[in-house]
Amino acid sequence: MLHADALDAPTRMGSEAPPAPAPAKVAIRELHKEFQAAGASVTALQACSFDIAEGEFVSIVGPSGCGKTTLLRIVAGLETPTRGSVALRHGNPAQPLSTLVFQEASIFPWMTVRANVAYGLALRELPRAQIDPVVDKFLALTGLDRFAHAYPYQLSGGMKQRASVARAFANDPEVLLMDEPFAALDEQNKILLQEELLRIWGETRKTVLFITHSIDEALVLSDRVIVMSARPGRIKADLRVSFPRPRAVFDLKGDPDYARLSREIWLMLREEVRGA
Repeated sequence: MLHADALDAPTRMGSEAPPAPAPAKVAIRELHKEFQAAGASVTALQACSFDIAEGEFVSIVGPSGCGKTTLLRIVAGLETPTRGSVALRHGNPAQPLSTLVFQEASIFPWMTVRANVAYGLALRELPRAQIDPVVDKFLALTGLDRFAHAYPYQLSGGMKQRASVARAFANDPEVLLMDEPFAALDEQNKILLQEELLRIWGETRKTVLFITHSIDEALVLSDRVIVMSARPGRIKADLRVSFPRPRAVFDLKGDPDYARLSREIWLMLREEVRGA
């Protein structure tokens, strides 16, 4: 921000004003949320403010019960804040503004994998000629093309979650909201899905807000990591993750800067977990 006296300074010949920063894709301002429980008021979130730029991948980490999921649900429009505001900038009215991927696979058991992935597009009544190539693309990107006609009961947990991710990306939202989507998976499947998410995000450059308990997951995936305090959840730190992309999960973990940043986040979280 310019100081007031800078506005009165003479303009140099041939100089150009710096370009104005692009408006935030997601703007969260002084977000506060209270719940009523057992006749008492419980504050889940307190004065949370941050922006997410177009195409940015932002993760939130914090101790259990700090309000991470509550914040995400407010952004998704599933909860209303007690005070404060959330604004999502809609760039293309032809696209859905946001899509939420839950912790547990949320695909429909009576539909095939292909029908599940196509669901959002079909709901928008797009023509079949437009739906089919999009579905084919994301089935291939998630390794589900050979299982397109299978039903969810025929899939492993990891494959069901791949279908959830494929459906979210196929729906082409402007903002993708992900609530610990890989938390229920074993470590091997989690790493595979992290790699696939990195690959798909690299192609689409969606704006992503990602909730996780895992410091490793946040660092592997994100451009920024926001650390929240114990309840009432506040923004404790907002850290830039500047590792170059594309990223390979295990190669990145061998970087000394990765270990340094991981330790820095853990020390902040340990303090909050003990306090909680």
